[in-house]
Amino acid sequence: MIFTDLFLLRDTPYRFAGESSRSPMWMPFMLISMGSLYGILVAFFQKTAGGEIHGYAVEEISNTILIGGNIVAGVLIALFFHGGTTLLVWLMARGVGGPGLLALLYRTSAFLLPLTFPALPYLAAKSVLPEGDLNSILPYSWIYVPLAVYSLISLTVGLFHMFRVTQQVTPLRCAMAVFLLLFFSVGVLML
Repeated sequence: MIFTDLFLLRDTPYRFAGESSRSPMWMPFMLISMGSLYGILVAFFQKTAGGEIHGYAVEEISNTILIGGNIVAGVLIALFFHGGTTLLVWLMARGVGGPGLLALLYRTSAFLLPLTFPALPYLAAKSVLPEGDLNSILPYSWIYVPLAVYSLISLTVGLFHMFRVTQQVTPLRCAMAVFLLLFFSVGVLML
């Protein structure tokens, strides 16, 4: 029910994250599942594209090592992404006059992670093949960009709902916080 409401972009998951004593049990599941899925996708794309990793041909690396190493790296990336996103969300929440409440934002921002799942194939493909034509190498690459756009839109709406539930500020201030967060993120990506 929580995941259905999450993908239907309702407030229920964020209320659950803030009010339920069981919500901290969901955080590791979401972090590990996001990191594992990303790692598996990276390993799959590396096997599909071929090439070398630190001087070793991908074909010579066993699947267990390749997938395991990418899962560990993916989980670490998910942890850093969650921590960094939480700090930025807290900064924007304080910037628009909200109470902040870092622990609450840490719990609720974990419920934003599943909204990024559709973007993982695009991100994994870009990390494996930063340049070149993805269409000729990777399967179903034509759908990666629309999925990433959908993920960005749903994440933006999810951020709005999260700000509204956790910060108890007006919708205009919530929209301003989301805009500032996206503006800052685009600015960092442009560097």
